[in-house]
Amino acid sequence: MPTAAPVLGLRERNRLRRTRRVERAALTLALELGVDNVTVDMICEASDISPRTYFNYFGTKEGALIGPEPSVPDEAFVDEFVQARGPLVEDLMLLIARGFFATEPDRDVFTMRRELYAKEPSLQAVQVARMAGKRQATAELVRRRLASQHPDMPETEARDEAQLVMSVAFGAFPVISRLWIERSGEEAEVETYIHAAIARIRRIVSP
Repeated sequence: MPTAAPVLGLRERNRLRRTRRVERAALTLALELGVDNVTVDMICEASDISPRTYFNYFGTKEGALIGPEPSVPDEAFVDEFVQARGPLVEDLMLLIARGFFATEPDRDVFTMRRELYAKEPSLQAVQVARMAGKRQATAELVRRRLASQHPDMPETEARDEAQLVMSVAFGAFPVISRLWIERSGEEAEVETYIHAAIARIRRIVSP
């Protein structure tokens, strides 16, 4: 399951560039001044957009700081995952990576956001809460695959296993994303870091 994502059209690319510019401005101000001392007007002035455009894009002041809602993988990728028969956790990590790269993530924005979360734990808590729905939706995808692959598996056991698989996959991504930020020059190299994370997990659980 390669991580290649669909190519964005011109309109989506223009919107993405504008979004990145605003996010960079917001994160720079928040890192310099603290979140509580930053206003939407300050962000708009720094990124040369109107408050109306800002709220259309982000909704709240925190919107530019924590980024867009978690992306949903393309339905074709989801179907491929459900039907696949490779290593389950590894396949799920690759599916999550596809959703991540569909947004064409910016390394600088990602790095600043991680730095801000370290300084402002309450902001990270907002992001964690926002991810709860995505985590459960992902667990449901795993349950669908287990039901397809093991139709005789009891429902309770399938749901428990799906929760475990989802937790392992999401738990590994802070390490994978750090490696992507620090070392990767190409999107495809993320697969190398996913395989490395899997090897680490195996070493931890089966020393």
